[in-house]
Amino acid sequence: MAVILECHALNFRYGKTQILRDISFDVEPGLFYAILGKNGSGKTTLLHCLNGILAPSAGTVEIEGRNIATLSRKEIARHISLVPQEHMDVFPFKVLDVVVMGRAPFLGMTATPGEDDYRRAMDALKMLGYEKLANCNFNRISGGERQIALLATALVQTSKIMLLDEPTNHLDFNNQYRLLSQIKGLCRTRKTSVIATMHDPNMAMLFADRVILVKNGEIIAKGRAKETMTTANIDTLYGIRTVEVGNIGNKPFFLPESALSDSEMDDGV
Repeated sequence: MAVILECHALNFRYGKTQILRDISFDVEPGLFYAILGKNGSGKTTLLHCLNGILAPSAGTVEIEGRNIATLSRKEIARHISLVPQEHMDVFPFKVLDVVVMGRAPFLGMTATPGEDDYRRAMDALKMLGYEKLANCNFNRISGGERQIALLATALVQTSKIMLLDEPTNHLDFNNQYRLLSQIKGLCRTRKTSVIATMHDPNMAMLFADRVILVKNGEIIAKGRAKETMTTANIDTLYGIRTVEVGNIGNKPFFLPESALSDSEMDDGV
């Protein structure tokens, strides 16, 4: 299969502190990649290097064979969109106006969004099942709803490569799975390549095609989700003992051993 993004021996440092070390992997169209790791492992920094927000201290990122360092911000934005983990308040725009901002890379310097741009924005909200938000004040909706709006913004920007920084962070139990199912659907129907940082190994098992495990800025394992997500690898990644407690849809399900011990103690009370 063709490769749409290539990361070669990527390194990044803040001053004298090394954050990423020799990160290498390829991204294929239409696949969901989950990046797992503890807080502070370098996951967000890696996403920012992949879309050119941060410049690596060594190594390269290539989009369809072109070094990202040679591309303008507008060219990068036409290929890669980013949904950040944290949300900043904006001017009191309607959600639809925020979503249509995703069309900026395709507009001229002085051009304003037209009817087609607004149609695309509304279609993105409808695809995610949140067209009801279109006329709401972006600053007054919930964190989860903002996450949906920002995903729609990324979707109208580009469906080639989407970078998602902990996309379920602000969502409730039901909407976490609903959102990831919709993102997985984009991979299938639009051949979108999704690279998402995540915390939950079980969600990665359910939705990811490929998994990249990052510890202390280095990849300790990568590959197909079913082959890479083992108790040994998860133990190493999080520094805990993990137990495989069953499976869902023929995919293993994991829990920390400590959680089972606590549960057994509660049962005995």
